[in-house]
Amino acid sequence: MVLVNILLIISGTILLTFALYNLFIEKNHTLFIIDLIAFFVSTLIFYNLRRTLNVERTSIVTTLSIFAMMVAVVYFGKGNDFTLVWTVFFPVFAIFLNGSKRGILITFVFYIVILYLTYQGLGVWQEGMWNESSYTRFIVASIGITIIVFFFEVSLEKAHEALALVRRKEKDYIKILEEYSITDPLTQVYNRRYLNVQFDRLFEKAKKNKSFFALYIFDVDYFKQYNDTFGHVAGDTALQKTTEVLTNEVFKREVDYIFRLGGEEFCGLLIADDIEKIKYIIEKARAAIEGLQISHPKNPHKVLTASFGVCIINDFEIKNFDKMYKYADTALYNAKEQGRNCIVGTDRISTL
Repeated sequence: MVLVNILLIISGTILLTFALYNLFIEKNHTLFIIDLIAFFVSTLIFYNLRRTLNVERTSIVTTLSIFAMMVAVVYFGKGNDFTLVWTVFFPVFAIFLNGSKRGILITFVFYIVILYLTYQGLGVWQEGMWNESSYTRFIVASIGITIIVFFFEVSLEKAHEALALVRRKEKDYIKILEEYSITDPLTQVYNRRYLNVQFDRLFEKAKKNKSFFALYIFDVDYFKQYNDTFGHVAGDTALQKTTEVLTNEVFKREVDYIFRLGGEEFCGLLIADDIEKIKYIIEKARAAIEGLQISHPKNPHKVLTASFGVCIINDFEIKNFDKMYKYADTALYNAKEQGRNCIVGTDRISTL
């Protein structure tokens, strides 16, 4: 867009200058009218670009306007007053504004028209001085300028493509780094850092939809004893299996989130239309962990289980993460007191 603006400003300035030159110096009213019309067209195109920001359409309209103007200058100027010299600049506008492929095609059509007109002027234009030698030099100059501009534009396009590729890779790397910064490396669920961000977002979403908003905390029962029995590698594997079953089978909705706080302790957020839905989802999560049937001799249930503490609200006058977390943590403590592998807090709505 910057290049198009620059070319429009430059061409408008040149056209106005030549319009005044042809009016007051050369006294050539035909060329004056052509230059003046082209100046007004370029001005309208410039303001239309600023208003619509449609670069492609502006580029085509600008190119066609210059095409028509230069053909008119050649036709009426008949090679006098160096009018033919300006045609060698057409490839610059056509190729730079429209790209190498479309630009070279437009340039090819332009020179078919121009070379036809100039061929008709052999022995006639410039008081007969426009001859085959002049015509040949004109063709060579036109082709030479076109080739130079074309390959320069091709090299620019390749450079832009390479730069765009680098930028895409940079964006991909940044995205990966962002994912690493908010993801727990062991379990691949979100980490504590991302909890507050999503809390604010889901709180506002639940408030807008007048839904029930739940914050739950759970940890794996007797996990220290599990590690002491089977080792930390087995413990890590157990946590991975736990989060895998939860993310794949339970917390699958857009408004379901699970975060690892550290060790065997996790926290989560979810939204539902009614409290029974929350109760159902949390129970499904508890049953899914027990259903893994991971052997745990030190657990009274003989398999790996988890205890849940939940805080549910549907009054959004106050947003207080710390209070919700504290309520859920207290509920988790009560779940452990009640024998573990159970849920506390889904039967009531808390007030902040």
